[in-house]
Amino acid sequence: MKYSYYFAIISFLLISCESKIPIEIKQNESKEMVQIIPSSVKDSVLIAIPTEFEIKINSSVKYITWHYVGDGKTLWNDAFDYQIYEASPLYQLDVYEIFTQKKTRIIKKERKHLIALKEALSLLKKYNAQSLDNLKFGEIIKLSSYDKFKKENKVLVDDFRKINDSIKFRVMKGDGSFFYLRKKIDW
Repeated sequence: MKYSYYFAIISFLLISCESKIPIEIKQNESKEMVQIIPSSVKDSVLIAIPTEFEIKINSSVKYITWHYVGDGKTLWNDAFDYQIYEASPLYQLDVYEIFTQKKTRIIKKERKHLIALKEALSLLKKYNAQSLDNLKFGEIIKLSSYDKFKKENKVLVDDFRKINDSIKFRVMKGDGSFFYLRKKIDW
């Protein structure tokens, strides 16, 4: 009988320790490809860096939206500055996706970092990638998976770390109230 009380108390404590926030965000090491994209700036190109997030949904949620904050500015144009993917481009997670899974993985592919043409040529040579000469608007050059790229290009990645980038999540809970969460991006 004495052990039943202990078991009941421990069970109650474990249940009460369950997270009360509607979602938890964890950044994972991405294996998606880093890409070079042509830019309208004459002596620079864009480098697209993928970051991966795992979203754990803890309670009743109607939908989840997000905005990317790059260098202290909210980037509203999620078609040009960045894109969020699950299996295809995604603008929000709504009740249909949330009911089928309580954990999901999204990938943010950012396209706002400019690098000098000279630096881009060095990266292309390093990864035996195609030349920039014939690269047309809308085309991409794949370099390496980000987990590998991060280890091999520490100086470049350290420059990204100096910028205060984050992703802001807005969650509409089942009761109609909102929950906001900001996750700093760990380059």
